[in-house]
Amino acid sequence: LPLSVSAGRDRDCLQAGDTCSSDDACSPRLRTLRQCVAGDGSVKLGPGARNQCENAVTALLSSPLHGCQCKRGMKREKNCLSIYWSLHQSVLHGQSLVESYPYEPEERGFDYVHLAYMAA
Repeated sequence: LPLSVSAGRDRDCLQAGDTCSSDDACSPRLRTLRQCVAGDGSVKLGPGARNQCENAVTALLSSPLHGCQCKRGMKREKNCLSIYWSLHQSVLHGQSLVESYPYEPEERGFDYVHLAYMAA
């Protein structure tokens, strides 16, 4: 199966990162993107670094990393967010942050007892 088939909104970024890291096509692109995001891409990648960075982002948009999210309070939450923002801070130019949000939507009922306590 190509990686893009397994990409889905319900994947967490840690799983997506592991999947990408173990894939021969995805892994080098993720490494390139991390160098680009770290700001030293032009030093490590040499001439044509901008092109390489853009190509890495374009390729990773069809990987499990695109559309992955994190859960608040999850184990390794910082790692998850790091993976999420590696791709999204490169892609977000001109897009609304509301469309790309690192956390899964929380599905829980309104806590009236807690709200009443806070209001008292």
